[in-house]
Order: sequence, then structure tokens, then C-alpha cells
Amino acid sequence: MQQHSSITLGPLLALLLLFSCSSGEEILKEEIPPVLPEEKVTVSFSGKMELAETKAEEGGDTPTQTQTLRKDVNVTIRAYKQTEVGKPTVAPQLCYDYLVQSDGSLKVKSGDEMLLSAGTYTFYALSVNAAGDTVPPALTSGSHSETEALQNNTDYLYCGVNREIVSNPEETHKVSLTFSRLAARLQISIVSDGGDDKITAAEAPTVTLPLTDPAGSKITLGATPAIEQYAVASADTTLESEGDITEGFTAGCILLPMTASQTLPVRIVFPSITFNGLVPQVDKLYETKIITPAGGFVSGNQYNYTVNITGNQVGFTTLSVTAWDIKTPVNGLPDSSIEEDY
Repeated sequence: MQQHSSITLGPLLALLLLFSCSSGEEILKEEIPPVLPEEKVTVSFSGKMELAETKAEEGGDTPTQTQTLRKDVNVTIRAYKQTEVGKPTVAPQLCYDYLVQSDGSLKVKSGDEMLLSAGTYTFYALSVNAAGDTVPPALTSGSHSETEALQNNTDYLYCGVNREIVSNPEETHKVSLTFSRLAARLQISIVSDGGDDKITAAEAPTVTLPLTDPAGSKITLGATPAIEQYAVASADTTLESEGDITEGFTAGCILLPMTASQTLPVRIVFPSITFNGLVPQVDKLYETKIITPAGGFVSGNQYNYTVNITGNQVGFTTLSVTAWDIKTPVNGLPDSSIEEDY
């Protein structure tokens, strides 16, 4: 009897276990949610410009000043998944173009905000600090860090910042970008401080001189410095001056950083000029030269040369080096400077 009972219960028990596993599998499958795509975080940006000081106040360093970027300035931002800090060796995860808004925030020019998965990123941003159709330089073909060739008279802005993006899809991750200038600025002021031979009347002169040679120039993302210094070019550039002889004439331009001890021949031509007690002269030409200072022309600095003209004499009297401010100073001259005899 015992043997017969175990034989009849065996199949029954197996059948019950089979139904139990089948039911459990079905319940288990229903409880497993479908595989979700990788969650991504919305990233927005705001931009401001750093105005680096060239002179420390007595007793301590001068605080760094910043200004909001101008409205409608073009900005290109590349997001690199960070494996190591430095020059990128792989393509960026994303590259977006932005326009600066009146409050300094950056608006995507086309499409939605940047979406990134959680992780650590290095954001490299470039701008030319100009509204309209002027856009930042693109990377050269096949390169992940070097731009195409640059040019003078362009205000290049650069920013590199590392940020950890935390996975929280419901909130926007805000990244503040602080730009620095890559180009330098040259300004020549023409005055007449002579006695009996000083200028009494003059039309605004032109100033002709060579600028930096842009051949081989580039911005390198992640490099220090991001832009190198270059030699003087052979081609001349003519600058129009403004002002009057009472306050002085000024002519200026933006140029790529230039190496030290470069000689720049300068020609100044007055369409009409009158000296004390003499008849007016036309197309009066003065020739001289300036030499780049020790350290050359450095990114973010403005180099102010003053030239004094009396009769047939012309000579540079001082060189002042100041932070290049985006605000327009009174009479085109900065408020404070480091001056040295020239």
C-alpha cells in the first residue's frame, strides 16, 4: 500500500510544481519593466568675459573683473567626454552653435538644448565677439583640437571648463563659461607737444604698418597657451585715425599675438597739416618704427604707443600696456596703465 501511494502522488506532485513555475514565470515577466534608454541631462550655458589685469595693486593682487558678453555674439561649444585633462584626442560628443542673449545666457541657434548622459565633460567654447554672420573658426579636417587658420582684426574669445554632469533628467544643468581674449590690441596715439613747432591744425592721418603673420596660426583646444605668438608679416595694413590735434589722433587694430623684438616700420600720412606760423602742407609723410616689447604682444593686452610730432621731427615717447577692456575708454585711452620709456 505504501508503495502504491508513493507512485500515485509522484506525478501529481510534479504536475503541481509545473503549474507553480509557469505561473511564477508569468508574474515575474510582468514585474520586469522594459529596458529604458540611457537617461540624459539638459545642459544650458551662460557666458561672460574675463578682463585680466596687467597690474597688481599695491599690497595684493587686483581682483579679476568680468563683463557679460554682448548680445547676438556667436559662440560654438564642444562637449568632450573627459578621459584626461588636456588636448582632446577624440571627437566631441556634441558641437552646438549659440547666440548670446541680453542677459548673458546662450540660446541654441537651431534645435533643442544640449543633452548629455551623466559623466565628466570638458566644454571648449570659441567666439569671435562679433554679432551677425561672423562665426568662430572651425576645427581643421581630421583634427579634434586644432582650428583652421586665424586672421588679424578678429577678437577671438576662448573658454575651457571641466564639469561633472549628474543624472537628474528633471532639472537643467547650468554651466557658466568665463571667456578670455586670445588676440591683442595695438593703439597708436599721435600728439604734438612741441613749442613753436607744434601742429596748429591737421586732418586725421592714416597709419600704415605690418601686423602679425597669420600663416600657420591656430587655436589649440586644451593647450596652454591656447594660441601661440607669431612673427611680423611683410604685408602692410593702413589704419584710419580719429580725433583732433587738441586731444590727439588715435588709430588702433586687433592683431594676433606677436613675438618679442619684432620691428614694425610705421608710416603716418597727414592729408593736410599746419604748423605754428607756417602755411598748410598736404600729404605730409612721417616714418618711424616700433619694436615689440619684451614678452611680445600677449593675448588679452592692449599696447598703447604715443608718438609726438613737432615740425619735421617724429618720435615715440612712451609705451603703456593695459588690460584690453571691451568698454570704450575716454579718448580711446585706458584709465590706468604701466608706462615705460620708449
